[in-house]
Amino acid sequence: MEYMSLKKLEDLFLRYKTWVVSNPQGVSEMEAVVKWGSYILAGRLKNSSLLCEVVYSGSRLFEMFNDFLVKGILPELSSKQGEKLKVLLTVLEYLEVLIEISAVQFWGEVGRWAVVTVIQLIKCIGRFLMVLKYKSGVVSSPPIKPIDRKAVIKNKQEMQYGLSNNNPGVIRLPQSGRIMRTLAGAPPSHQRTFTPPKPPNNNDNEPSSALVVSHKHLTAEVIHILRPLSHLSSLYIFGKQSWTPWVLSLGMDFVSLKLYDESKLTKVEKAEIIHRRIGLLYYLVRSPAFHVVTQKRIEHFLLSVGNRIPLARTICKPLLEYIPEWQKIYAYTWS
Repeated sequence: MEYMSLKKLEDLFLRYKTWVVSNPQGVSEMEAVVKWGSYILAGRLKNSSLLCEVVYSGSRLFEMFNDFLVKGILPELSSKQGEKLKVLLTVLEYLEVLIEISAVQFWGEVGRWAVVTVIQLIKCIGRFLMVLKYKSGVVSSPPIKPIDRKAVIKNKQEMQYGLSNNNPGVIRLPQSGRIMRTLAGAPPSHQRTFTPPKPPNNNDNEPSSALVVSHKHLTAEVIHILRPLSHLSSLYIFGKQSWTPWVLSLGMDFVSLKLYDESKLTKVEKAEIIHRRIGLLYYLVRSPAFHVVTQKRIEHFLLSVGNRIPLARTICKPLLEYIPEWQKIYAYTWS
């Protein structure tokens, strides 16, 4: 009986995996519906903050699981260097706000700050391991990014049937995996050799793990990794409404980004640095800048939109009520 149940579960999993691989757009739409559900629930129910984070965190983990199915690397996690650590850091990043809100429910504000400190300490240690042990160079946030599923499936098909754009004159036989030239890709008779063709290369966009990291590059990443702990420490010393923690963390961000301007980066690392530059806007919703500068302007904008545009009040009014709650929850996370 137990064997039959396991067999049914295995069959269901295989059928679901086949559906995910063959319907990437449908899976993405299903994930988006779940994710938007967390925004719709905001402020509408008792303990809505906790419920919203349960839904939102679950949707992010669900998305990551589906990405693994599409890439087909789920069984190989234990064999890849640093892959387990990347998964741990990504899962922790997706769950940290949920853990923080749960800590407030059970242990109050003291428990919240204790949990926030422990989470940031674990993330700091994990990121140092990624940089120093696994030579990651720039550790993205989250370490495992959502993938372009259509592109991954297309690349897998190209590898299987030899339709790679990088080397259109080469095919890989689906059964044996042997690499052969196509008739169309064969060179003229007087230039032919017996050298075996090279397999299609689809790793152009992968980050290089063998980069020789410069001193400035390493210093920049260390500053970036230490920034959350420095911010929390200065909050404890100077208080939540002091400008010192805000200026300190912003200054560390600027120094880190400036050092990266002088470093040689891969395409993937450059994209992460651009993401970090855009993330500087997040300082507008951190205390005390939010309460002194940003809050009044956001409220004025939403009130103006709600009064001038028909039906916009139904959206703007809940936002006005819930923005302070969002600011309180998200202003101290570093994901």
